[in-house]
Amino acid sequence: MNQETIEQMIRVTSTDLLEINNYSAKDLMKDAAKKALGRATTNRDPMFWPAGLLMLGLTEAVFAPSGEVLGLISDPVRENAIAVLRSYFDKWIKSGSDAHYVDDSIAGVALINLFKGTDEKRYQHGAVKIANFLAQCPKNSEESIIYNPSKGNDLVYADGAGQSAMFLSKYATEFHKKNALLLAAKQLINFHSNGFDERSGLPYHAFSLSSEKKLGIIGWGRAVGWLMMGYSELLANLQKESDHSENAISDSLLKSTSDKLMSDFYSLIKVALSYQRPDGGFSWLLPAVAGEADTSATAMIAYSMASWLRSGAFHSHAAELSSEVKKSLISAKDFLIENTENGSVSGSLSGCEDIAVHRQTYGHYPWGQGSALAFLSIL
Repeated sequence: MNQETIEQMIRVTSTDLLEINNYSAKDLMKDAAKKALGRATTNRDPMFWPAGLLMLGLTEAVFAPSGEVLGLISDPVRENAIAVLRSYFDKWIKSGSDAHYVDDSIAGVALINLFKGTDEKRYQHGAVKIANFLAQCPKNSEESIIYNPSKGNDLVYADGAGQSAMFLSKYATEFHKKNALLLAAKQLINFHSNGFDERSGLPYHAFSLSSEKKLGIIGWGRAVGWLMMGYSELLANLQKESDHSENAISDSLLKSTSDKLMSDFYSLIKVALSYQRPDGGFSWLLPAVAGEADTSATAMIAYSMASWLRSGAFHSHAAELSSEVKKSLISAKDFLIENTENGSVSGSLSGCEDIAVHRQTYGHYPWGQGSALAFLSIL
């Protein structure tokens, strides 16, 4: 990867973020048609997950890139990206900085990154708003966050479990809120217990605790990506908490929790690696190796593994696995760069419209762009 590639990606990601909530008359007509057909329409929440992934990519690029990437990003490009992030978040803060969905969690991760990079308190306050929303939002009897309670069900989605675990664990460590860390752990432990297919070791898209049902298809690429992103961030922060704990009971609880999560994560990594395509990518549905590749699933899965390596945690338990992961990440990098032109990442599966509704439309989408930038920035 060279300077031109990474800087072009940052520029495209910045532009995508600035334009993500600009809706034309044509977009409004499309939404009206979708609503008439009973299909999902565009979510106007400025913190919703597509914007969140763009912001995650930008914050990783400008605040936490690998040593190799750091030398490829010029000051003007970095400063412009930070200005775009500030402008976007400040607009949200001025509007009241309310969180509305569990999907706002991924933007919360970027908020914390921005706070750490600038030390500007308003971004910490914004993260607190998201943390309070997650603490108070409806949950099932095991304290899993219900994805969309307004629909009158208790469905827990892989998306929400992974995103909330990622945010809550980072929030807990940065602002010394251990309860948030425990809530984060419950999201992944519960999803593994209730939402995984025992035979394949892959997740369903969602589960219902009350009806004891698993829903959606097994091994949807982005569902795997969301969960893996949650695992890698949570395990890194559990390790940080363990390093600073002086309470024997707390130490024991942290160790048993991290051991369980570590085992589940390693198993999921191994399963995912077994489905990596010869071209280095991952398919939109992991077992469909001969089907369509998906740059967004590839980037999210690769980002989680690169983040795990970056954390430096648990390598003594998985030396062989980390070696396999490093080889996998090089292949994923080559695949993503092959699908990037003038900084624009193509080949991403369109948005999921409902449980098991994955229209096979591929192109340039914010979730592919943002997650690819996040991965390539920290590789």
